[in-house]
Amino acid sequence: MEIPFKMIRDFAKGQPVFFAGGPVRDWLLGRYASDIDMVVPHGAVEVAHKLARQTGGGFVLLDQGEDVARVVIQGISFDLSGFRKNAKSIQEDLSFRDFTINAMAVPMDAVSGSIRVTEKGIVAPRKDCIKFLIDPFGGWHDLEKKAIRPVALENMREDPLRLLRAFRFRAVLGFFIQADLQEFIRSESRLITRSAPERINYELERLLETGLAGQSLREMFDLGLLRQILPELKEMEGVEQPGFHHLDVLGHCFEAVSCMDKLIMDPCTRFSNCKVFQEWLSKNPSRTPYLKWAAFMHDFGKPSQKDIRQDGRVTFYNHDRKGAEMAAEIASRLRWSRSSTSFVKRLVRMHMRPFHLLNDLRKGGPSKRALRKLLEEIGPDYPALFLLSMADSMAGCGPLKPQGLDDELSRLFDKVHEFYLKRLIPVKKAPPLLNGKDVMKLFSIRPGPLVGQALRAVEARRVEGFIKTREQAIAWLKAHFPDELSVS
Repeated sequence: MEIPFKMIRDFAKGQPVFFAGGPVRDWLLGRYASDIDMVVPHGAVEVAHKLARQTGGGFVLLDQGEDVARVVIQGISFDLSGFRKNAKSIQEDLSFRDFTINAMAVPMDAVSGSIRVTEKGIVAPRKDCIKFLIDPFGGWHDLEKKAIRPVALENMREDPLRLLRAFRFRAVLGFFIQADLQEFIRSESRLITRSAPERINYELERLLETGLAGQSLREMFDLGLLRQILPELKEMEGVEQPGFHHLDVLGHCFEAVSCMDKLIMDPCTRFSNCKVFQEWLSKNPSRTPYLKWAAFMHDFGKPSQKDIRQDGRVTFYNHDRKGAEMAAEIASRLRWSRSSTSFVKRLVRMHMRPFHLLNDLRKGGPSKRALRKLLEEIGPDYPALFLLSMADSMAGCGPLKPQGLDDELSRLFDKVHEFYLKRLIPVKKAPPLLNGKDVMKLFSIRPGPLVGQALRAVEARRVEGFIKTREQAIAWLKAHFPDELSVS
């Protein structure tokens, strides 16, 4: 598409127009920008209104009082804002921003002719941005040093979410947080509780999308910020575990996220059938952050479920169920969607199931019944469950960890995947052998729960290979109705 810079210039009525913040930072790094942030001295909402009407783009009013609006044209977002706090110049406007690397601007007219829109995003030549760069706070120097430094510490206090944004940029860019800012976060971490949960979750989602999620969460904890967001972590610190593990519960949870970072980057390092995982990840990019949430939360239930038996053995029975309950509570607090909440809760509740099936694997199993039960409970997200179990295994390196455990998980996945493709899916796609009317006629019963139970029981036995024809289905039902219809 051709970006409508001439329209924007005309609608600004002679005012200067600047690219500022994110796109300038990205262009200086030689990266593609996904959105365009633009600044005019005033009247940004009016400019956005006219641009949307003229181009047929979508208009979104972001903040009338702050003079900020968005126009979406062919999937590209143009965020237009007026100078902040009635600033008199672009330099003064930049002084109210969060970090020096986001407090740079370039006049639109200086580079608009060389900007290109590609499949990867929007790009402007780095040399042109450097030539016309407006950089009152040394952001270009900090980019070269890979430093995240605040424009002013008072700006952090004004919007405490910026404390969390520092870690998001640290993870996205691979930069380091400057020492003075680290100390400020350490001393003022409680300020984050003033931020809206939705905004906190947005920043955490972006952080968890990166390959440095585990490391960044650990750093957030060490500086006290994560403790404010997740007070549950206090109970996990110092909770020792049996010899399977080399870390306490909290350390293991951080390590599991780091292992998940590696698995998502390359599942072939642990799974022989890795194409299945690559396909699941490519089809579910929005679930990547929540897969890492599951890795982090999978053992949250252990502290409350810890018990020491008479023989001195430490146990954590039902920690998976307790952890799922805690995940749901945290999800509610951070305003997750229903689907994300259900996804994480289910993974945490089921994260031990593959390990339980390993005993059967060593004896030539698992049984068809066990494979069916697992797949019917987890559904098509079974690759996610095995990514979680593998990350859990990788994060436990104690002296009592069984040798070859990761390889066993990979072999178990192969069996589960084969059963899914050759047993479960064909039955789900095939016409049912019986319907509700058949069941009611066979047993002279009215519509009710028994009818559904009978049909589910027949389908379960069909998946397991015990029933193949309509006649076999009828014979099985006559032999087992109504007392043995459980599909457990």
